[in-house]
Amino acid sequence: LLQQDGSDILMDTLATFEWRIGIESQQLPRSIAWTRDLPQQGDDGKGSVEEEHVVLVLCLTDFMDVVISVKKTLDSEGEEMGVGSFLSPLLECLNRDSKKVVTLLVTDSEPDYRTDARGVHLPDETLQSKLGMEDLDIEEVLVYLQLCKNISLVFLDGWQEVTNHVCAVTKALSKRPFKLLTERAELPFCVDGSWASGVRVERDGSGLIQVWSKQIQQLNRVSPAVASTVTAAYPSLQLLLQV
Repeated sequence: LLQQDGSDILMDTLATFEWRIGIESQQLPRSIAWTRDLPQQGDDGKGSVEEEHVVLVLCLTDFMDVVISVKKTLDSEGEEMGVGSFLSPLLECLNRDSKKVVTLLVTDSEPDYRTDARGVHLPDETLQSKLGMEDLDIEEVLVYLQLCKNISLVFLDGWQEVTNHVCAVTKALSKRPFKLLTERAELPFCVDGSWASGVRVERDGSGLIQVWSKQIQQLNRVSPAVASTVTAAYPSLQLLLQV
């Protein structure tokens, strides 16, 4: 991947952000993957996990190879016909790990694009003539890749746009643990996460003692046992304030 002209734009940008970079052999040729450190994992107290997102940078010729292989697969009623093509290792990777989210970045593509009602970017008529396919055929391939293989497709104009895309994905992945934590975290004043369906207070006052107990538990280092003892001795806040 780094042997391609323009890849230095990506490397220089990543170095500017001081992000850690590892150059190593990948299961998928010309792919970019992400790993996340996991503290307190492994013998040395640290470990890492590979993110499910993978980006493949393809030239126009590779993309045409993928489209033709997928079209043959669809015409053969689902029998994979990508053996020996660029699509073959990609399908093997997805068969091993179905959770992978793959994005194909097509560079050196035709300068003219059009966008249909679904927002799918399609190459112009020149590419269609090279493939020997109609609009409907290409759209069928794109839909198959997206829905059946979880592979999205983005047409980019050169390595600067590839770099922008990689940086955007990196920033999004770096924020995901915090986002998941905030989505799962219960609010500190919701005891056991049950505030929304909390104690019902009737008109006769029944339920007030339970509400009073939960309010005490909101204080720092007050356990349910301590709260139960306090509410037994002082059934209301007013009685506690009179002490």
